[in-house]
Amino acid sequence: MKKILPLLFVTFLLAACHPQQTAKEDLQKFTERIEQKSDKWSDADWDDAAMHYSEICQTIERYDYSDEELREIGKLKGRCLAKFSKHSFDEGTKGMHDAYIELGGALEGLFEGLGK
Repeated sequence: MKKILPLLFVTFLLAACHPQQTAKEDLQKFTERIEQKSDKWSDADWDDAAMHYSEICQTIERYDYSDEELREIGKLKGRCLAKFSKHSFDEGTKGMHDAYIELGGALEGLFEGLGK
């Protein structure tokens, strides 16, 4: 029993510090995942990623970090936001392309209808 108490105390201390580090590590892992695998993601995957990113950011906001840690967190967030922005731009471009093609068809139909 005497050996277990110090071990439990150390475990408790490590667990108390753990959530702050875990949040930062979660952001690091998420950033790596979005950079390596997002090219193959569906819209549902992107929606899940946005929700997960938001949860990580909310968790990070609960803790105080050193200036160096905040810089690292900011850099990771920037890398994630770059991927989200690129995805949004690509989706917007596709949407504009589709709208352009549809408009062309609508004009073609309009002129056909006017010619009859």
